Amino acid sequence: MSATFKTCVFGGFDREDVISYIEKTAKENKEKLQELTDANEKLRQDNEAMSGELSALRESAGKYQAIAEEYEALRTQVAELTNQSRELQEKNEQLRVQADEYQSLRDHIAEIEISAHRRTQEFRSAAVEQLHGLVARQRDNYAQRRTDFASLYEGLRGQIQAAQDALGALDLSGFDSIDGQLQELDASLDE
Repeated sequence: MSATFKTCVFGGFDREDVISYIEKTAKENKEKLQELTDANEKLRQDNEAMSGELSALRESAGKYQAIAEEYEALRTQVAELTNQSRELQEKNEQLRVQADEYQSLRDHIAEIEISAHRRTQEFRSAAVEQLHGLVARQRDNYAQRRTDFASLYEGLRGQIQAAQDALGALDLSGFDSIDGQLQELDASLDE
């Protein structure tokens, strides 16, 4: 900032002009300092707000990470249950084939010898009883797993409502299908 001062008759500058200039410059500097202080305070407040938001975002990210891990664990559990279901269906089919073979063998043995038929009936009764027990245990097991899965699903749905669209609807038809097949097997064993 440049200033032009009037000169006095005896040399030097007019004292009033210099004082006025210094006061004016001090006032301008004070105003600029106040503006910078206000701007600095606003920036500090903005920084604090952003730090709070960043902390909240980090906390949310941690929660979402935990939810994602739980979701992945559920997916793994569903895959395992699906594999178990497939294995049980294969075993069921093998047992059905074996039961058909057994019926034919029983008829043949009945024609050959009555005592062999009686032993076969005892064996069949024991096998049927074991199968009833196995079917009952499997039904209890699947009922418990279904309950656990449904409970876990409901808990997750409450926690991750934003992710609910991605998860889709709970499909328990596989459990119902297996339960129906186990009931059919149980009923066919009594025939």
